[in-house]
Amino acid sequence: MDPFSITTGVVGLLGTCVSVVKALNDFCASVATVDTKITGLREIVQDFVQVLTLMKDTLEQEETKSSLNSTGHINNHWSHISTSIKDGQKIAPQLENLLEKVDGNAAVLIRVRKHGRLESAAPQILVYQQQIQHCSDTMQLSMQAVIM
Repeated sequence: MDPFSITTGVVGLLGTCVSVVKALNDFCASVATVDTKITGLREIVQDFVQVLTLMKDTLEQEETKSSLNSTGHINNHWSHISTSIKDGQKIAPQLENLLEKVDGNAAVLIRVRKHGRLESAAPQILVYQQQIQHCSDTMQLSMQAVIM
């Protein structure tokens, strides 16, 4: 496993997820009532940001850097982490784009239109929510196994 690519991936994904949280916060601030779909998604993405931040801090420790070159069982966990990073790097920008579309720029009936766009995007939002949760869970589990 290439330590630089893992660290770079975590940092890049962290930045994208912070942008997604900002988009979610902006959306919530612009509507009268916040749908539970959005608040649930925001919490999951915020939790994922925390996981990525902890991973970044852990990856900066010397003991962790040495395990990046491990083989066998530990290497499998690094592989799972790498795959989750790549998945997250695909999912987060797609989610951010969807949120931008839902937020929209209508001048008339802004809240009503946003609510309608949110309702039509709800199935896709649920899919992104589940994918982000899966990435987060996989990264946490594998990281715990690596540092034990």
